[in-house]
Amino acid sequence: MDSSSQKKESGFLEQAAFDKLLAQFDADRDRAGDKYEMIRLKLVRFFEWRGSVFPEDNADQVINRVARRIDEGEEIRDLKNYFYGVARLLFLETLKEQDKEATALENLPRPQTDSEERDESEPRRECLEMCLHGLTAENRELIIQYYRKERGAKIENRRAMAQGMGIQLNALRIRAHRIKTKIEECINDCLSQVR
Repeated sequence: MDSSSQKKESGFLEQAAFDKLLAQFDADRDRAGDKYEMIRLKLVRFFEWRGSVFPEDNADQVINRVARRIDEGEEIRDLKNYFYGVARLLFLETLKEQDKEATALENLPRPQTDSEERDESEPRRECLEMCLHGLTAENRELIIQYYRKERGAKIENRRAMAQGMGIQLNALRIRAHRIKTKIEECINDCLSQVR
């Protein structure tokens, strides 16, 4: 991969591309800067209203994509609507990615409670218990509640959890996924020390 491809992949924006974007806003650099800040604020709100986990990062990504298109020579007649079109597409991309993560999370085996029969090996069970106790009380309760119910009741339970926490269901899924990933890493570390 050449350096320009690496810069595109990392979200890096060349100064020349940024300058061309500002020139699209206004010939006067100060007014262009004000318009840039205004569109960025509106994009952040766009993603916040849709429950985005990282609205500022999403807004910056939209700006970078539009700036690259301008730098590549694309002629844009209605810059504001073009920004919103790119924002809508990016939002749909993030929804697809979240759905993939949620599906992957759903397919992972859920933690078992003491009252359930365990078919895990003793060291794995001990590592799981140690890792659960290593979490904050809030995270431990969240992950246990998240996986408590079965099938249809699970969905309603998660909706109620998200509503009780004052967050979107996707935000709850992401939190649970992060906690579960942390637990899995802890278990793997623990098991590597036992073996």
